[in-house]
Amino acid sequence: MFGRNNRHGRNSFRGSSLENVDDICVCPSCGYAVEHERGVPCNTLLCPKCDCHLVRKIVLEIPEDTVLRKKENKKDTKPFPKVNSELCMGCGECEAICPTSAISIVDGVAFIDESKCRKCRLCVTVCPSEAIS
Repeated sequence: MFGRNNRHGRNSFRGSSLENVDDICVCPSCGYAVEHERGVPCNTLLCPKCDCHLVRKIVLEIPEDTVLRKKENKKDTKPFPKVNSELCMGCGECEAICPTSAISIVDGVAFIDESKCRKCRLCVTVCPSEAIS
């Protein structure tokens, strides 16, 4: 499992099968960088500017559309809180705790303005009659 004879091969993460990976040797003091040469440990190289030993850094280039897809998937995971008007007592606890002032009491019932709501759901946790879900 460990050592040289593991079944995944040595340095399987840094294998040549990954396309968008760059290995570089970087100076931790001044940021000088040079492309890593296979077989030469970075810590054996000295920075020409400040004479420090270089360290290895792996840079992954992630395609832009991958990041956008992840953000879109996480965007609307929680629904807006809904108020059950039959259970709401109009006590104002939800209105007091709302960080964006998205809740107001109208005719004795809580009303949530979805344009202001951040879906933090604090109102759900504080409602004594469990009218907000």
